[in-house]
Amino acid sequence: MPQPKFLGIEYAAKAKPVRDGWLADSRRKDSPVARDAKAKLKSLATLDARVKQKPLSAGDGVERDRWPKDLKRDYGEIPNLFRFELADRWRGYYTLVGEPGGVRVWILYLWDHTTYDKQSGYKKK
Repeated sequence: MPQPKFLGIEYAAKAKPVRDGWLADSRRKDSPVARDAKAKLKSLATLDARVKQKPLSAGDGVERDRWPKDLKRDYGEIPNLFRFELADRWRGYYTLVGEPGGVRVWILYLWDHTTYDKQSGYKKK
């Protein structure tokens, strides 16, 4: 299957502050917090490289019944949803949005495992 041209990655309203926090934490000197933040940022860099090569298969497709319960409220209707794993049991969701000339990746959420389980319907509490 031919891959669409990759136009770039953007961080949506719910993901950008999390990533920005990791960037700030990664600048701390010799701190466990800095190491954890750097590991998560490295995971995002790996996703970036995978998406550039094959946007349609960089993450795992998510069945509609497992889409986060707040997704529609936060972002409205989206055409597709993919998940990816990050360091330290964090998870992310992204969508591919077609634009003239290719496809853009929008990272929607970056969640710890507990929030991911709750929002995706794996934990009912």
